Amino acid sequence: MSGGSGTESVRYADGGTSLIVYDSATTLRVAGVLVVIQRGRVSEGRGHGHPVQRTITGLPRELPTECLTSGLQGGGNEVQLEIEP
Repeated sequence: MSGGSGTESVRYADGGTSLIVYDSATTLRVAGVLVVIQRGRVSEGRGHGHPVQRTITGLPRELPTECLTSGLQGGGNEVQLEIEP
């Protein structure tokens, strides 16, 4: 992941929404686990103006060199979204 910019729309159970704009990201590999931390703000809706942190963690299911041969078949990640006070 490079840049870390982008948007995300969140819809709550009561019908409310938040539009989040990410403007930075940090990518780390810790003991074989890929960790991406995105930071931004709520630009519209519930929590407008509040800072946001989105943390994505994932274990590789395949060797990175697989993309040179048959291609990567898939992966899975855990995502945690925090809208801070």
